[in-house]
Amino acid sequence: RYRIISPPPPPVGTAAKLLSPRPILLFLLPMAALLTACPSPGGGDPGQTGKPVTPPKPKTYTTIVSGSVTTPAGKAITQYDTATRRSVPSGEDAKVWASTDSAVKAAVAADGSFTLRVTHPGTFTLSVDYPAGRDYKAGSPQSVTTTKAAHTQNIALEYGYTTTLSGQVVDTAPPGPRNGATVTASVEGREAKRTVSRTIGGYPGSYSITFDHPGSFRFTGSFEGRMRTYSLTRWTAVNLGRNILVPSS
Repeated sequence: RYRIISPPPPPVGTAAKLLSPRPILLFLLPMAALLTACPSPGGGDPGQTGKPVTPPKPKTYTTIVSGSVTTPAGKAITQYDTATRRSVPSGEDAKVWASTDSAVKAAVAADGSFTLRVTHPGTFTLSVDYPAGRDYKAGSPQSVTTTKAAHTQNIALEYGYTTTLSGQVVDTAPPGPRNGATVTASVEGREAKRTVSRTIGGYPGSYSITFDHPGSFRFTGSFEGRMRTYSLTRWTAVNLGRNILVPSS
């Protein structure tokens, strides 16, 4: 009464494709390549499982740097007590340090000298800490390139003040302002031998000079071989108006 009906056979070619190992091999080959390229769990080089790579340490040098902290003119620094204007040793509050370790600072001795041990990769900068409100001030860091065990490097400060000096050069024979006169500002006296000068032109007798200085300077007006010199020992303002009267003889 009941008859068992078998399922229909698969289409021609279907069984061959399902049973063929070729697609499986083609799928497994890329997977094997990916597994081979993956780094080992230990983080080592490909092909060296379990051997981690240690990055090379950068080479460092140790250099003993010695030198002096100087004025812009190259003379060893002295500092000044703002109340009494007397000289005091620079080592009391000036210090030198390297960019490789700003926490290590070398004190500056009374003669302006310093010695600093620096561990570095071959290049570094030197800076000086110098109190504000003094006749000089710290300048930009100085670059050092060396691999030697000892190195000499002086550090020059900058002038602490900038003043614009302006006015007229007035002659007495005959009286009146004069073009063709020369005004010269000298800083740090003869030791520096640094001068800034202007020859008067344009508005009769008028001049204007802007210069850096350590709080004291001299300025001179000269005309036809005659001159008049003024000295200011403690001038820290930014502008100074002063007429220069050139004597007749």
